[in-house]
Parts: sequence; structure tokens; C-alpha cells
Amino acid sequence: MTGPAREAQAKTILLVEDEILIALAEKKLLERAGYEVLSATSGEKAIETVRNSNHIDLILMDIDLGSGMRGTEAASIILGERTIPLAFLSSHTEPEVVDSTEGITSYGYILKTSGDTVLLASIRMAFRLAEANRSISSQAMQMAAAYERLHDSDEKLLWWPTLMHYVVEHDLTAIAIFDSDLNFMMVSRRFLEDYRVSVDTVIGRNHYEVFPDIPQKWRDVHQRALRGEVIRSEKDTYPRSDGSTDYTRWECRPWFQADGSIGGIILYTEVLTELEKRFGRSE
Repeated sequence: MTGPAREAQAKTILLVEDEILIALAEKKLLERAGYEVLSATSGEKAIETVRNSNHIDLILMDIDLGSGMRGTEAASIILGERTIPLAFLSSHTEPEVVDSTEGITSYGYILKTSGDTVLLASIRMAFRLAEANRSISSQAMQMAAAYERLHDSDEKLLWWPTLMHYVVEHDLTAIAIFDSDLNFMMVSRRFLEDYRVSVDTVIGRNHYEVFPDIPQKWRDVHQRALRGEVIRSEKDTYPRSDGSTDYTRWECRPWFQADGSIGGIILYTEVLTELEKRFGRSE
């Protein structure tokens, strides 16, 4: 088994859609792609299904669900009880509708009119993001546990920066850690690959020296993070000095010294350029 079918193998999707004909068509599409599909026609039934199943890998939630609760309300209840990747699937493009999903999920807002190819690609991206988030959470827990075991031993704590560097370097996402002057301290291999730079050209150098074409809006984001904010975007553009444009999903957050002061920022990014080119969604 190759391609999307291999990636979909053994994954179960809960499809929440009140329009029966649309639900049947979407269910057939997902099953042809190799997914197991559970169906719910209302927010109430979706909540009940999640509570009765431990094998749901992704939820596709319509926003308008007839006379019952809206999809956004059902999603908030589900995610308050369980950590499950959830993406909204809707025909609405109105800003107020899209804005109503912010803060509920970070796994996407998929238009029903975008077509089967984009729907399946968006689902695969959601699964990859979920895997990356699980990896980050697992590593954070392991690092916290390791620190707890070793904090009383000065000799063993000398090993801690080496472990930290190893975890960041081999992370599956593009990570860059900066000090308070925005000089590079650590980067992951994925960061080097995605942004076409090398360790020798970034470590110890200033972020804006390495990437002088960074727009002012992102420089403002860095300063906000240095003041303690956590800022993120599900989709953004990064015009490069060579005339090309990268499409990214990113998060910028501060990191803290032992005394609680902000020591710098951590930048997590995922380059979506190839996906944008492949499915013709470049803006």
C-alpha cells in the first residue's frame, strides 16, 4: 500500500454533518482514501460518540448543524474533555463565522467547496500537525521529568544542555531558539532544511542579519513575545528577497530564565509552500 492510503491506514475520523446526502458523499470519499469513518448528524450525537469511543483520531466538524447546538459549541465541549485533533468543515467564508472558530482548534478551517483533493490534503496536514504536537508534548514531559530527577546533582546537570540541544536538533518541526537580543542559540535540522541555511551561518548571529528580508510585522511579533506574549498564525506569507514567497504556519513564545525573567524567544514554524503550490491555493 502506498501514498495517501498508507498514511490513512487504521485512522478513524468522526464526520459531523447534518445534511445526509453531503455526509454520505464525504463518508465515501474518506473511506476510499483508506480511513475508517464514524458519523454524527448533530453536535449532541458527536459529543456522545466521542464519550463512547477511545479510537477517534480526527474530528471533521460542520459549523451549521440544524436546530441543535452549533458545531463550534460542540467542538468546545469535546475539546474540553478530550485532546483530539479537530478541523472545521464548512461552506461559510464570512469573516465573522471563520473568526468564531479561533481559539477552539489549531487544525484548520476547510471549505467544502475546496474540492476532494484539498480536503484530503488538509486532513493529512492535520494528522502531521497532531503528530508533531504529540512529539513536542512528549519531549517536553520527558525533559521536565529528567530535570526533576537531576536538579539536585550539579554534575549531572552539566549534561542537561547537551540533552536540550539533542532534542531540539532532531525535532520534526522547524524550531529556532533566540536570546533576548534575537541571536540564534539553537535550531532544529528541519529549520536549516526549510529555510536553506546552515549551522555555521546562523548560530551566534542575529536573526535579522541572517534573514534581513523579515517583514516589520514579524519583527513586531518578536518584540511582543519578548514582553511575554504567545502569538501564533495558522497561515502566513513570507516574501523572500529573491522574489519567492514562503507560506508558513507559526508560533512565537518567550522562554524564561531560572529567576522567571524572559531569556529570549522560541519560534516554531511549518513551511506550507509546497502544499500551496501543489494545490494552487497561493494568494
